[in-house]
This record gives sequence, C-alpha cells and structure tokens, in this order.
Amino acid sequence: MVFKSSKKEDKKSEDTYIVSTEKTVEEETSRSFIGKTMNIEADITSDEDVTVEGKVTGNISISKTLTIGKNGSVKADINASVVRIIGEARGNITASKKVEILSQGRFTGNIQSQKLVIADGAILNGTINQSDAGS
Repeated sequence: MVFKSSKKEDKKSEDTYIVSTEKTVEEETSRSFIGKTMNIEADITSDEDVTVEGKVTGNISISKTLTIGKNGSVKADINASVVRIIGEARGNITASKKVEILSQGRFTGNIQSQKLVIADGAILNGTINQSDAGS
C-alpha cells in the first residue's frame, strides 16, 4: 500500500491526506521463476505466484498460482490456489480455486478442485474429485 500525502492550502490550515491503495511495482511483480535450465529436487513452499519452466521433483505448496510453463516438467504433489499446466505434470493436485490444463498441457494423477478447465488438445490421465477442496 502506498501512502501519499498532500497538504491542502486554505484559510483553515487543516491537513488533508490522500491515501492511494494502488499496488507498488514490487507487489504486482511478486513472483518466482524457475528457469528451463534449472533442475530442482526439493519441497517448494511459497506465498507468491510461481512459474516453472525447468524440472521440479518434490512437493509444492503455494498459496497463490502455480504455472507450469510449456518447457516445465513437474513430478510432485501440488497444493495451490490455482494450478495452470501448459507443460507436463505428474502427481496429485489439490487446488482451492481452479485447475487449468491448457491445450499443450499434459497431466497424470489425481485432481481435487472446485473448478477444472481442460482445453481442447490437453491430456489428462487420472481421477477428478470436484469437491470443495478449500474446506
């Protein structure tokens, strides 16, 4: 949150403050990126958006959006608010809001989410439990 103040010039000489709730550049770009030459074997936990273009093996727990890019390959149990798959993923997904498998995306495993979007051309091998994953 950004606070800007300006003093109103008038005869009463009272201070008037203008408060801006616009996001700062840091807040709007608060995300992590795993590049396509990276190979990570670990558990990942984050409170910001994460994009994977490399390879990740382990467990992933993200409070926001996980995007597996077109070069990304993930073998993990995933817990996130939103999961977007453009590349390849294997494991179990629990998403509190939504799972999207885009046209180039490939997923093998189990999905538990309130919403599931599967684009034409996407590949899904597994089971789907469309329950209230957030509760």
